[in-house]
Amino acid sequence: MKHRNCLKHIVLSSLFCLGTGAVSAWLTIDGLRSFSQVIQPPLTPPMIVFPIVWSILLILMGIGSGLIRCNKPSAEPAAYDWAVTAFSVQLTFFFCWMIWFFGLGWYGFAVFWTIGLIASILAMIRSYCRISKIAAWMQLPYLVWCCFALYLTVGVWWLNH
Repeated sequence: MKHRNCLKHIVLSSLFCLGTGAVSAWLTIDGLRSFSQVIQPPLTPPMIVFPIVWSILLILMGIGSGLIRCNKPSAEPAAYDWAVTAFSVQLTFFFCWMIWFFGLGWYGFAVFWTIGLIASILAMIRSYCRISKIAAWMQLPYLVWCCFALYLTVGVWWLNH
């Protein structure tokens, strides 16, 4: 029964993260469509790469969150609460970044927001380490991609301001 509940947490958390990504993409669809007209920095991947990578990262986020929820009974309550809060904060940063960058074209603001996103991911990873090392390690690709996104965001801002 424990494995079944754990699988349920992982699936629901993954669907929640994918849903968050889908809603942010839907809200910014016009900006996403017109992004090809923006001057982009070197190393910018083809647009088809972004939904694939983000889908994988959102699933990893969901699996990590699900693993944290699975470990709630054995986790220290304060550590668990902090992990859930850190997850929520970073997901909010992710969601809003899409709005600032693609929806409103606030590239300069998005640079600073991306730094906040990276800080929130680091806080999430640190909080996850206290409960599940596997959940924490699963967030490293997300951290790396967001560091790359910072480079791209700075590049877009610099080339288009």
